[in-house]
Amino acid sequence: MGFLLSKLLPLLLYPLGLGLSLGVAGWLGRRRRWGPWLGAGGLGVIWLFAMPLTSRQLIWGLEERAAALVPEPIPQADAVVVLGGGLRPPLPPRAGVEVAEGGDRLLTGVRLLNQQRAPLLVTSGGSVSFTSGDPAAPEAIWARDLAEELGVPPERILLNPHSRTTAEEARDIGELGRQRGWRRIILVTSAYHLPRSLKSFERRSGLEVIPVACDFQLPERAQFGAPTAASLVMDLLPSADALELSTVAVKEHLGSLAYRLRDRRPALMPSEPGAPG
Repeated sequence: MGFLLSKLLPLLLYPLGLGLSLGVAGWLGRRRRWGPWLGAGGLGVIWLFAMPLTSRQLIWGLEERAAALVPEPIPQADAVVVLGGGLRPPLPPRAGVEVAEGGDRLLTGVRLLNQQRAPLLVTSGGSVSFTSGDPAAPEAIWARDLAEELGVPPERILLNPHSRTTAEEARDIGELGRQRGWRRIILVTSAYHLPRSLKSFERRSGLEVIPVACDFQLPERAQFGAPTAASLVMDLLPSADALELSTVAVKEHLGSLAYRLRDRRPALMPSEPGAPG
């Protein structure tokens, strides 16, 4: 129930949920002076976050932070950890595992393995389903299967199939690292997700974490092109794609805030039990 609530409650704070909530409240209070204002506010929230101009600024803010976190060159580590997300399960009519928007995570992990950045690949991701009898296996298993199709030997792949959230992934992979005597991992995830996941792993895993970003949603600002009258008009008109990107950014900021409020313990230091070194 706690996991379900953790997924449902934030929906009311995402742009669409917040806008609809304000709209419903405005309709219920339509005979009162504040009713129309609430309804207009709800429409305004949805329109604001559905503008490409808004979504780009929100995503750039996260992806620029992520790009600045990635070291050059990427050092050696004990394992490359690929966070869950970006794959579709091999359920009919699919012929096998399919790659979705965030599939660059696994591809980047395999590439780093081929570059000899680490001897092991960890595929991560548990089952997240609210239906009865869902036949899909945990995502870590689909990712392993696809990695093997891409040429990774089975003995170089480890699974983390039970984690359903980033915080759980950090905790569980930290435990896996302690069991195997790891000191350093390479963390691979989507650029917009990297700042939050890095903080979570630094706080919960007890390992040294080398962040690697992939799955960039936008080119950098300098490569985006100069605005025109037509582009400015399009930037101010609502778009479903822009609303989705804005929601992704808001989710990351809310997740970071929730982690800070929920877990105020200091991160593991090398001198503490369970910490590396």
